[in-house]
Amino acid sequence: MFSKPLFKQSVKANGWMWLIITLAECFMLSCVMVISGGGNIGQVKNAVEDTIVEQEIDASLEKRALSYYEYASDGLSTFDTYYVAQYPSDLTETKAYQVSFDVWAFSKPTQNSGESNEDYQARVDTWNSEMPATNSTAKQVYALYFTNWSKLMPVQSDYSSLSDYTTAYQSWYQSKPTPAATSAVSAFATSTSKLKDSTLKIAEDAGYEDDSDSSNEILGSVMYALKPSDDFNDIYANHDETVPDSYDVTSLISHISSGDSDTYITSDERNAYREKRAQNSSSIFLADNFTKESVVQALLDALGKYGVSEEKYETFGYNYDGIKETAASTIVSYQARYDYELSEINKKYSNGEYGSVSEYQEAILTIKASLEEDLTQSLLTSLPSEVSSAIEEVGQMDLYSLIVGSIFFKIAGLLLPIIYTIMASNNLIATQVDSGSMAYVLSSGTKRESVSFTQGCYLALSLLGMFVCTMITSFICFASVGTIDTSLTYGKLALINAGAFLVLFAISGINFFSSSLFNRTKNSMALGGGISIFFLVATILGLFGSPVIPSVVRFDALNYFNYVSIISLFDVISIVDGTTDFIWKFAILLAIGLVGYISGSICFKKKDLPL
Repeated sequence: MFSKPLFKQSVKANGWMWLIITLAECFMLSCVMVISGGGNIGQVKNAVEDTIVEQEIDASLEKRALSYYEYASDGLSTFDTYYVAQYPSDLTETKAYQVSFDVWAFSKPTQNSGESNEDYQARVDTWNSEMPATNSTAKQVYALYFTNWSKLMPVQSDYSSLSDYTTAYQSWYQSKPTPAATSAVSAFATSTSKLKDSTLKIAEDAGYEDDSDSSNEILGSVMYALKPSDDFNDIYANHDETVPDSYDVTSLISHISSGDSDTYITSDERNAYREKRAQNSSSIFLADNFTKESVVQALLDALGKYGVSEEKYETFGYNYDGIKETAASTIVSYQARYDYELSEINKKYSNGEYGSVSEYQEAILTIKASLEEDLTQSLLTSLPSEVSSAIEEVGQMDLYSLIVGSIFFKIAGLLLPIIYTIMASNNLIATQVDSGSMAYVLSSGTKRESVSFTQGCYLALSLLGMFVCTMITSFICFASVGTIDTSLTYGKLALINAGAFLVLFAISGINFFSSSLFNRTKNSMALGGGISIFFLVATILGLFGSPVIPSVVRFDALNYFNYVSIISLFDVISIVDGTTDFIWKFAILLAIGLVGYISGSICFKKKDLPL
């Protein structure tokens, strides 16, 4: 079946063409792999990825900053409402309680001369049991302050003269707790408790579970703005920030006394105070939260798919000062634009352009939502959906695999081998029949079966040898580019080379059949070569409609060309992604090639030759 002389003759006749095309193929492959792996593509991809990552983080920071600010500002406003309602009732209750409590307090028994300690303690216990009930926060605060004050009463024996003692006693007595002072404290405690409950209810209504991180963040943003105790000073001290003064209730009390508290808490003056306090605390609270080790680690885990390492994240500048500045500038921009838009709405409201108060309030909510969306838009959300999707695709795309696998091996790298296949296929059968040299071959006693088998073996083995060379070249080039951000491996490169060979094997089968079918070279090349070039052109057009191309430059209609080309069975995406879909497609390519070779051999054996 196999004729060595005929095989040698085929090698001699087509060897130079094979060598030149193989060298050209390997040279082009080397250029593509080395140049594309030299950093430029990686830099472009990394730049896109970094832009996406930074824009998305900035958008998240800005959105969270505005959320903290809104919660804090609304929380302080709610606190003022609670306090204005609570203080007068606490004051009234404390004044009434003071009378009975002071009478009781000053009736504390003194130890009589000669009275035993046991008897005296019994009288004190009886006195303690008669203390007026502290069944409210206002009463408890007054009793606590009075008790602490009484413990500080000067002892005459501690002073060297009566005048010094008298001065100390008078100073002490003047510091006696008053209903106004203790009511200010009790109203603050009660209003803070109510604010905490209402804030947690807001978090619950937003879908956050009790004591969850999100719920605690919302509560924290409000409480750090209010700063109800010195326990909240640590966050400021840890970052060398100036600890803000205690929340101003003195002004509230003053306006409560003058009877215009309801007007005052909605005034521009009070609004400005709350906004400034909320802005400062929100910026610091966000910067502190976002720089915690646990938060940074969680963010790095989420950004791992974009290749963001800890070192790269540090170059983004998301440190405490940077985050605080971003938050503060976002809040300032929001508040300035909101004040302007609100003034315009108020003008329309004054002119009667809103039919009801509910419409007016709805307009305010719409403005707020619009400003928040505008200020917190990321790069991707600010662009049309098609463009943003494409940019995100580019950022996540394995460009090196795209260029090497889908562009070179599937298109550019097939051009020269296809030309070789068309020419060699025709040289092996049709050209020899057309020129009459086949008569000499057959007259030497070589059977037609031997001719077709030998020539088919040469064509297939020459293509196999060509792609063995390209596989070796691809391995060497892949090793030379060093570390590169790609999912390609040596195993996947081997499969890609195998896929390219099977494509050429299938095309060579078609050309071998065409060469065996016709006695004229022009007819053979017209059919086999025409089909081969059609497959290649259809694949080129189909590439621009395939999923490997970003949607911004993808023409989905061109994807139909992939359905009319057997080169589409070369599934580079499946190989790169590590799936097994390519296996059955490889089997079809192998089958097409075998059918072509077998059909060509049968056709050559049975047809009439012009000998």
